[in-house]
Parts: sequence; C-alpha cells; structure tokens
Amino acid sequence: MLALWFDMDARSIYTFAAMRAQNFDLLLKRGHVIDPKNNLDGHYDVAISNGRVAAVSRDIDPALADHVIEAGGYFVTPGLLDIHVHVYHTRAPQGEPEGLSVVADAHSFRSGVTTMVDTGTSGQRHFLHFKSTCIDRQKTRILAFVNICDQGMLGDFEQDPLTFDPELAAATVLAYPELCVGIKTAHYWTRDSWDAVHTPWASVDAGVAAAALCNRPLMVDFWPRPPLRTYQELILSKLRAGDIHTHVFAQQFPVLGADGKPSAFLFEARKRGVVFDLGHGAGSFWYRNAAPAMGGGFSPDSISTDLHTGNVHGTVVDMITTMSKMLNLGMPLQEV
Repeated sequence: MLALWFDMDARSIYTFAAMRAQNFDLLLKRGHVIDPKNNLDGHYDVAISNGRVAAVSRDIDPALADHVIEAGGYFVTPGLLDIHVHVYHTRAPQGEPEGLSVVADAHSFRSGVTTMVDTGTSGQRHFLHFKSTCIDRQKTRILAFVNICDQGMLGDFEQDPLTFDPELAAATVLAYPELCVGIKTAHYWTRDSWDAVHTPWASVDAGVAAAALCNRPLMVDFWPRPPLRTYQELILSKLRAGDIHTHVFAQQFPVLGADGKPSAFLFEARKRGVVFDLGHGAGSFWYRNAAPAMGGGFSPDSISTDLHTGNVHGTVVDMITTMSKMLNLGMPLQEV
C-alpha cells in the first residue's frame, strides 16, 4: 500500500476561499484521499500553505502552487495517530536508563504517524522530566496516559499498590490537559499469590478512581487470574464507557468461545462503551485469536503498535506494518 500523509487542520481544510491569487507552497495532485472524519474517499487535490492544509478540491490549478507532486496511484490521508507507544527515552533523571522507549521522531513520520500517545511510561513523579526532555523536544506530537504508579514503568514499582495514588495521578492530568489524555495501569501482579497488600483489583480500581477524578479514560493492560480476577469482570463491570482495554488479541484473553466464534460478552462490553485497542506489542497480538474474532465480526476499535525497543526491529516494525496486518485480516481499507 502506497500512501502520503498530511497534517490536517480541520479549521481550514475546506476553506475554498483560500484558493486565491497567491501561490500554495505545495500541491498534491490526483491522489486518492481517504479521510473518514471529513467523509472523503476519492480522488482529490490537496493544497498546503505554511504547513497547513489550505484547500481540498477535485481540481486545483497547478499554476497556483510553488511545488507540485503527482500523487496518482497513492493514498493520501491525514497524519496517523498511534495511541499506544513508549517514547520516554530519557527515562529516569537519576541516570538509570529505562531501556524500553524509542525516540519518537525516529519512528513516527517515516510511517505516516504525526501523533504518538505514550502509554504510562511515566507516572506523575517524572512527568515534568518526560515533558521537558522528550515531549517538548520532538517534532512528533506526543500525548500521554499517566501511569497510576507514581514511578511509571520502572523496575517493580508497578507491583506495589503503595505507589498507586489516584489523586496525584489525576492532578497531573488536570495540570497538563493539552498533553495528558488519561490514566494507564499495567503489568500488575500476574503470578504471585494474593495477600493483604496485593489484592486482585488494586491497580484497576486505583486507575478507575484516578480517571474519574480527572474525567479522562483509563487504558488497561491486563492479565486475568480467575476466579478472583476475570476478564469478564474487567470489561463488563470495572471499566466505564470510554475506558480502553489494550492488547485485545493477546494470548491470555478468552476472546473466542468453545465454538471458535467471538465471545458474546465482547459485544456486550462494546455496547457498554468499552473501547478495544489492538496494542500489537512484542507478544500481545496472536493471529489464532485475531483471525477468528475478526472473521466473526469483532475487530479492534483502534489500531496501535505498542512500539518499544523490544519490537521495533521485530514483530511490530511500525504503524504501516501493523495496519497492513489488519488489512490482510479482512478489515476494509477505509476502516483501517
């Protein structure tokens, strides 16, 4: 699939008054524009001025542009959004490398991504460092889910409920509403026995509380441990409308029933408003789950990579590779 991407400004994209005497900086001619938000799917010309889309029309005079690119045979889309990545590559101000994150600008634009959402690499304790050393210095637009664990994804801190502070996590989100899109909880207590401190739902419950305080969604990376912590209870009871379950096709989730079809409770949870994110990752995308589920009418609501150093040169590569897998599993291009 060949594609070109442009960063779309919804306030100006269809301002045809912009097609006046002065030249556009760039004109993309005869590309196949796919823009679901603005209900476009066909061959259009796209004119750009000062880094913004100035006009979209069936035929724009090439004489109005300083530079013209013939885009026939290519798809032209708005910049892609990857809602699950790890890009806090300067993690740990004390000097200990976190080792998981990639540099956003090295992997975003080359695959058409203009916005990346870091999912919980930083907690509230280090968010200002994340902002000053990464978010503010990259050309990629970086947003963030703040980890319910105040230390973020560092060592074993995500296993310690004493580091889960809903009030402080929510306060961080509210202090930076232009950057923080929600709360993240992940990796909590997947093997060891429950005890008075490590209760089954400690991380999820704290995450839900924080998300409610800041009126933002919660993204959950989850490992079911029935009977005390089941997947069904997570998506049918714990999560609220707008909350996100990521890694939906990972090995540990009962997405298929005994008949090999998508489990009915998935559709019930979707009706409740739960959002199902792909979150491909190094080992969280299983074809044996994805193919039957998608064939049975249950596709992810969002496509994301979970990009990090453990998969960028392996199972994930980039957003376009991940999107292509969805395309080859039967998802229509417009939905992809």
